[in-house]
Amino acid sequence: MLNAETPRLKFALYGAHSSLGNALMCEFLSRQHEVVALVDDFNSMTARPGLRTKTGDLFDAISVSQSVAGMDAVICLYGSPSVPTASGAAAEQPPHDLYQAVDALLSGLPKVDVERLMLVADFSATGDEPNVAAALQRIAGHPLRWTLVDADAEGDDLSIEDFSNLEDLDTSDRRVQLRRVAAGIVDELETPQHLHQQIHFRL
Repeated sequence: MLNAETPRLKFALYGAHSSLGNALMCEFLSRQHEVVALVDDFNSMTARPGLRTKTGDLFDAISVSQSVAGMDAVICLYGSPSVPTASGAAAEQPPHDLYQAVDALLSGLPKVDVERLMLVADFSATGDEPNVAAALQRIAGHPLRWTLVDADAEGDDLSIEDFSNLEDLDTSDRRVQLRRVAAGIVDELETPQHLHQQIHFRL
């Protein structure tokens, strides 16, 4: 139960349809925070108390600012297969990369006074790629209150319901491990300890 001393926060989430995204939404809602899932299709998620959906393009700064206005923080699960992009003719442009996402986030968030960004990607596996190295260099000197999370956000086989009751599961179960990662991310958002740093969560 939310007590009088616990602030209710609003979070925007890119990559909500991934397994880690669903674990995060479960964690947010269990702590009675509000979460806005940024998706391509409004009807792709089941409505529930505390959860809203919005459309938006992660790779366009104007779309980012419109989608995250009023939020306390933005969480981007970059490796998720469900990260929203433009539709129609704009979607036919060359494939996007992490640098473009970071550039749009760093440009879009300040426009609407959103100061907190949590960027989740498998940096251990991709850190040597030129666009990832450029993205890390781009974010390193930015005054936004950012934290990088080295974790694998791929996979979309688990739903919110899969994370609802974990009492009888072994600690090695993937659902337990992902919920633990989600709890660590939410802890960092509630009480920042690693601003302008990278933290590691490995399953």
